[in-house]
Amino acid sequence: MKKGVTCILYKNGIPTNFEIPSEPGQPYGTNISGCNLTLCWSKPIDGSQYIQQYKIYSKNISNDTWKLLLTTENATLFVNISDLINGKYQFKIQGVTRVGNTVKSNASDVIELKAPQPTKIINKSTPIVMSNEVSNDKVTLDVTPAWFEPVKSIPKEKIRFPVKYNENSPTDVRTYNCLSTYRSMVKKTSTIDFITEPFSSAVNNTETLVVVLNELAEQLGAHLTFTNADYKYNDSDYRTACGVTNLGSIHSFLASEGNFQTAKFDLHLDLNYDNIRATPESLRMFVLTTINDIGAVTECDRDFIRVFSVKRASSIFVQIGFTTPERSETEKLAKSFKEKLNKISATNLPDIVNKESKKSVTSLKEKLNKIPVVKRPDVLKYLIPENYDYKIEPALAFLQLQQSDFEPRYNRDYPYANEETRGGLPYYFPQGWYRHALKVIDKYPDDKAWLGMNNGPGEWAVAYHGTKAGAVKGIKNEGLLHSLASSDVMKFEAKQQNPSIPDVEGLYVATHCERGAADYTKSFKIKDDSGTSKDYRVVFQCRVQPGKFTVHQSPVNVGMAWRVFDEKAIRPYGLLLKSS
Repeated sequence: MKKGVTCILYKNGIPTNFEIPSEPGQPYGTNISGCNLTLCWSKPIDGSQYIQQYKIYSKNISNDTWKLLLTTENATLFVNISDLINGKYQFKIQGVTRVGNTVKSNASDVIELKAPQPTKIINKSTPIVMSNEVSNDKVTLDVTPAWFEPVKSIPKEKIRFPVKYNENSPTDVRTYNCLSTYRSMVKKTSTIDFITEPFSSAVNNTETLVVVLNELAEQLGAHLTFTNADYKYNDSDYRTACGVTNLGSIHSFLASEGNFQTAKFDLHLDLNYDNIRATPESLRMFVLTTINDIGAVTECDRDFIRVFSVKRASSIFVQIGFTTPERSETEKLAKSFKEKLNKISATNLPDIVNKESKKSVTSLKEKLNKIPVVKRPDVLKYLIPENYDYKIEPALAFLQLQQSDFEPRYNRDYPYANEETRGGLPYYFPQGWYRHALKVIDKYPDDKAWLGMNNGPGEWAVAYHGTKAGAVKGIKNEGLLHSLASSDVMKFEAKQQNPSIPDVEGLYVATHCERGAADYTKSFKIKDDSGTSKDYRVVFQCRVQPGKFTVHQSPVNVGMAWRVFDEKAIRPYGLLLKSS
């Protein structure tokens, strides 16, 4: 199929527009364990809404022959591949539409697969289990994939705090813990001195931006972390599904009910709370066993499964959840798991632990180790009969920054109103705001034209995206134009403008910053070393792919609102700060 072409299809005599999709993004492997891996890729830049399935092709370097490995059931952007033989492989992706197949993607980098080691309880790379709060009644947890490598926080005794620092102020503690970790990443030092190097808040200070993002993460119910790794943004969806978002996808999480939703279950298990939380290792063992068993039941990638809390009852309540990059896949898994839970709950399963005493995770571990792998009972055999259900809600754990996220040489002030053109559309300067540029030139390796400045082919237009949070629980009820986006009030008008657009919730951006996206921001009060406080607001400066949105007069006060029907068509490239 020739890409970059729009044609008209007729069904029952009714014409509809059809955009022939371009090739999918280059695939890459993750969760490589033995001869198993998860293969991920990105949507085609053009016509992705018409993709129905994907074909995965593989080539073992030893025979240099491409063959069709499998075809997905839907338009998912990842697939678990297992039981390949030893060797070095490459993969290609091809989209399937109702009228034919797309061009194949570029081949993946070579991925070497080796024979698996003897089976353990956790087959994949072991997740990281961190306990946040441990009390006599409840343990709250953060579970992250093995690839999550945050910069370690600086111990309090290694920090020389400013004179105005108030150790009883949660905001002060949050601010200086954040800045200490950020400075240790940038300066590669283990001691931090705010006396000799004070923090002075100003719109052009990167540290001010970091503190504002820390407050934004707090409003999301998440933590700001830092990493020395250099991740691309083309796998941001996968990472966000694991609970760790970055600046490549946070706009989608903020603005939409979209894909990043978690299916949460409260499981009632006949196990003893005190035995489970007795030691860090017993708690860790219980969490890992739970994740492994739920993964086996749901066939869900273990990286997408998290344990949020363990709570004392007459036995215990365990809150678990899973998120995939596609909401439809998450809901499908949730419905299936709910059915299986209730079937297990309705069945009298044999006990493997003496009924005379409450079961402990230690005894569970011992018995698991004595039983052959294929016959091992799972944690769900302790499920107490109840009517189990789930809820769908956002559950972000971390906003992760890299030092390579920022590109200071492109920072700039916008003191005056001005208008230029990007992507063939007007670009209205954000007068009165200061831009901290993001280093994105290499974050989307499959596309080199989107950030152009000469209206060349493939260049994207400029728009703005604001953020606003209403509660520490999260931002799901407020984001850029979210009270309108959640009800999607312009959806009917959008369908009138373009009947062929997909039936999805729209994301809204604004052509103007001031009195456009800025009306949907929340101010954050930032105090520096002098004790002076200033209010700051932050707006995302984005590029938006032409042809992926409809244009509306409402709901902005100045300029136009764009209703974007493909979340991949929005890419932040700058963060705007303004002090009020």
